[in-house]
Amino acid sequence: MDGLLTVSMIVKNEEIFLPRCLESVQGVADDIVIVDTGSTDQTLAIAHQFGARTRQIEWPNDFAKARNVSLEMVQTPWVLVMDADEVLVAEDIPRLEKAIKEPFADAYNIRIVSLANKAENISESYVARLFRHVPGIFWEGKIHEQIIPSLIRAKLTLMQLNVRLLHYGYMDGVSHERNKGERNLQLLLEALKDNPKDAYLTWQLSQTYLGLNRSEEAQAMARKVFKLITPDSPFHPLTYVLLAKAYWQGNRPRKALTVLEEAAFQYPTFTDLFFLQGLIRTHLKEWDKALYAFRQCLKLGEPQGFLITETGVGSFKALFRIAQCHTNLHQTKEALAHLLMAIKIQPTFREAWQLLFLLFNGRPIEELAQTVQMVLTAPQIAAAFSTWPERDANEEALVRYIGSLSVS
Repeated sequence: MDGLLTVSMIVKNEEIFLPRCLESVQGVADDIVIVDTGSTDQTLAIAHQFGARTRQIEWPNDFAKARNVSLEMVQTPWVLVMDADEVLVAEDIPRLEKAIKEPFADAYNIRIVSLANKAENISESYVARLFRHVPGIFWEGKIHEQIIPSLIRAKLTLMQLNVRLLHYGYMDGVSHERNKGERNLQLLLEALKDNPKDAYLTWQLSQTYLGLNRSEEAQAMARKVFKLITPDSPFHPLTYVLLAKAYWQGNRPRKALTVLEEAAFQYPTFTDLFFLQGLIRTHLKEWDKALYAFRQCLKLGEPQGFLITETGVGSFKALFRIAQCHTNLHQTKEALAHLLMAIKIQPTFREAWQLLFLLFNGRPIEELAQTVQMVLTAPQIAAAFSTWPERDANEEALVRYIGSLSVS
């Protein structure tokens, strides 16, 4: 067929997310192919409304098999793989188009920005989702399926591309993620029976155990990963973070700090390591040491060149945590200064606002409004507050006061 790019997907019961996803690729996707694994809602009807070609299959209990059915349907030179709960960022489309019209690689790692109900929980990772559709390229793995092994065997070049997919799937609630974790655990254990030395699957198993609060198993699997990979693996620094989190979850914060200190020696620019140190120091109420760690985060800024990172560790999150430390040290002036910098960068950062209200407790709302408007305009404040499903009394009072100023 004519055109350059096909969006390839597998879905099941995605009537809520799918319209937004497909709308985001209108004008850039020359074709859309969707494999449905048993939807009972309006998913297929929505897909057809957007002109997608669809195929229905029985769920094979294997993500790679399902994705490969979708790949078989592709008729264009390039493929963009998406999930139904993802949205292509409109301002990044020109970069995507240039990357396939004037390619500097055969495949691209693009940015997956995982959104959450709280701004402080946003994370990012780079994943191979955009690649040439050529013979020999296929997905592998029952779960956490990968395309990179086949790219390597085909000797295709893989580069990083600053194109974002916003992932909304983590905003559904804890119970959904808990069920997903249990399902993933079983699939990972099955996959590892066939490939017991697969480092990537072992890393994902450790991550899954951590999510299920099974810290000892998470620790054991993280330690096993170190035996299966070399320091040049992109998962090597991430495994330090995973192991430290598992020790902390298992109530061994000192052991976690030892792991992080060793990691920081090897990866001195990986901001996430210092941020996690700061969180653990905060938990231990070691305020001065926590301050040092978070200030290191600001010096480093947002990490570059690492496969997975947490958004804000080198900016607004570090500023907020510094403000928290100053608050506990009764250094209100310093706390306020850092809070204002945090909300200037991320106006929807609700925890920062809550600490700000605490610092102004008992003081006139006019004083708070004047202070906040040093860094944000009234419309910016109103827009930030409108993103929350409901507001508490302090937030309502500030919105009303700012609104009254615009009327008068």
